[in-house]
Amino acid sequence: MWSCDYGLLTESRSAFGWSRMARALTDRWIQLGLVVLAGVGIGLAVIVSTYYVDNVKLLIGLTGGVVFVFLTVRWPEFGILCLVALLSGLISTSWLPVLPLGPVSLNIHDVVLLLLLGLMFVRATTQRGFLLFGSPLLLPLLLFVGAVFLSAANAILIYGVNTNTVLRTVRVLMLWTAFIPTLQLVRDEKALRRLLAGLLVFSVILLIGLLFPNKAAPLVPVEERAMAIGGQSYSGVTRVYFAGDMVLYAMIPVTLASLALLKEGNQLWRIGLLGLLLFWAYRTFFRQYWLTLFVVCILLVGFLSSSERVRLLKRLAPGILAVVLVIAVLMAIKPAQVERVVYVLSERLGSLLRDPIRRESSLKWRIIETRYALRQIGSHPLLGLGLANRYRPPMEGETTFYGDWASRYVENGYLYVAVFMGLVGLVPFLWLCAAHLLRVVLHQHEVRDEGLRATYLGFGAAFLGMVACNLATPTFVFGTRLIFFPVAMAISEVIVRLQREKETLP
Repeated sequence: MWSCDYGLLTESRSAFGWSRMARALTDRWIQLGLVVLAGVGIGLAVIVSTYYVDNVKLLIGLTGGVVFVFLTVRWPEFGILCLVALLSGLISTSWLPVLPLGPVSLNIHDVVLLLLLGLMFVRATTQRGFLLFGSPLLLPLLLFVGAVFLSAANAILIYGVNTNTVLRTVRVLMLWTAFIPTLQLVRDEKALRRLLAGLLVFSVILLIGLLFPNKAAPLVPVEERAMAIGGQSYSGVTRVYFAGDMVLYAMIPVTLASLALLKEGNQLWRIGLLGLLLFWAYRTFFRQYWLTLFVVCILLVGFLSSSERVRLLKRLAPGILAVVLVIAVLMAIKPAQVERVVYVLSERLGSLLRDPIRRESSLKWRIIETRYALRQIGSHPLLGLGLANRYRPPMEGETTFYGDWASRYVENGYLYVAVFMGLVGLVPFLWLCAAHLLRVVLHQHEVRDEGLRATYLGFGAAFLGMVACNLATPTFVFGTRLIFFPVAMAISEVIVRLQREKETLP
């Protein structure tokens, strides 16, 4: 009996071994075939782009595209990171090629987002054990996406807005769907940590670009302008604009929380990183950044325990001393330059306490803009005017600087949604924002890992700050840099999910 059973067992093991070997050989042949095809494709790309098209972008795009697809299929978090980087200042968007497809065209980030969504769909339908994860944020997000398409149809079919103009607006708002593949494709802690490490490295690259503006163009393009606000110019002082500000904004509370929560390890590099991030915030001269960062960082410290606050103060003390010494040295070497900077800072901070409307003409424009917006909301409360429709006549000088988009732009992000999408779009969008913030408050104690809790609290604090900033700048709905918000929201959901899974393990 035993010998018979042993023989059957040996035979089954042998068959299983042959099956595994055959599968391995098959997989190797498939991989070898894919590598050969990729090599042939790259070779053809070199020939076509060099001798026939004479387009170096085509060569870089084709060769890099093949590598990108392989890496994204293997590590989806790589594709997510590339999507954030492409739209957040890694490379000038004007340098990126456009793929024409008949009457429409696709940008590179459209292709990357479609690849991530397609990869999620393929794995969900073909890979055994690949279950889709739920989230309370999915319903308001899907309702908002549905409202985007409804508003696009409203603009084109009812109001006769140019189709290409509407599609350009839809393309930007569809970046919110990046929440879905990030939630579904980042499935384990290793993938999550690789994504977070990539965001940290990307932040460092952006800061280097800030220190050496436009030295590696078209990489990390930084626009540096002379300081001039409300008709008043400040000689010798410049401010910076670039698409990576949402990432750097979020990294300030994340780094602050890390300094407070992490018990072990050398934190000197984080102190240096925080100093560079604050230097970026100063160079922007955006008062809404200064004010909201100050408030959310105070709130963040309020979530910490007393021991964590003491740890934070001990670690920040050397950095504060170093900043004081640097300022003292600069005052001795370049007193006139320091005096100009101090004057501008005092003017910007003091204007928050004085009557800014009487001092700055741009705020007067915003009041006029808000009146037109409220008038249109009152006339079209449910569906709005449709995406990319004109809601007001252009004001003096606007067409010179902003072109045709002047009368399609609202400084207040929530008014932007209400004007063009009505309550159908505004209600789910506010629901999405409120639900995310509420989940951060309710579930932050579930995250036991110190590093992940710092990220969770930091991203939540940054999102709260941006909720306030969108009263003055529509970063949630205008411009490609909004890509960071859905990705950060999904990362927060993944952190909670992985912590719960870890607690359920035996």
